[in-house]
Amino acid sequence: MLACVRSSGLKLTPQRLAIVRELAADPTHPTAQELFERLRPALPTMSFATVYNTLDALASAGLCVALSLSPGASRFDPNMAPHHHAVCDRCGLVRDVPCGPGEAREACEALAARSEESIPAQLAAAPGFEVRAVERIYRGICAACAQGSQGDAAQHAKARDAGRAAAKSRLRRAGARGARRPERV
Repeated sequence: MLACVRSSGLKLTPQRLAIVRELAADPTHPTAQELFERLRPALPTMSFATVYNTLDALASAGLCVALSLSPGASRFDPNMAPHHHAVCDRCGLVRDVPCGPGEAREACEALAARSEESIPAQLAAAPGFEVRAVERIYRGICAACAQGSQGDAAQHAKARDAGRAAAKSRLRRAGARGARRPERV
């Protein structure tokens, strides 16, 4: 993702670098607030506006997508390949779902194109509406919430945070350098 940020012409400040690394390493589709809270210990001079503006710039450059999967803040997804999402109705856990077993990227894009072709008839009540994308969201209860016991809640928290541990150690190394020389984004 860092190479794409560089090639898009976005300036790579220490804060922006830390945000990009944390977002790219997190499979949970974090909110801007979640990223800010995780990055604050390593980059205490960084503001929430810096995180939000960086995520907005990444989305505008086509390097991530802002998702509105449920009420509340937008979640940011760095996975730009075609895929779907599974959302837990209890805890809000979000996971990527591949397009289908054995489906290549081209097949998934073709499926989306077929879906987009059938949509205008369904949108007759919204004249002039132009379809930009078709998304599939699977809603339900994740395995940890379905178990429902306290022990499983602890396991769920571990599973939810699994992708963050490696990112935090990398962030500490990068953040220590960035904290000494804060720059405006």
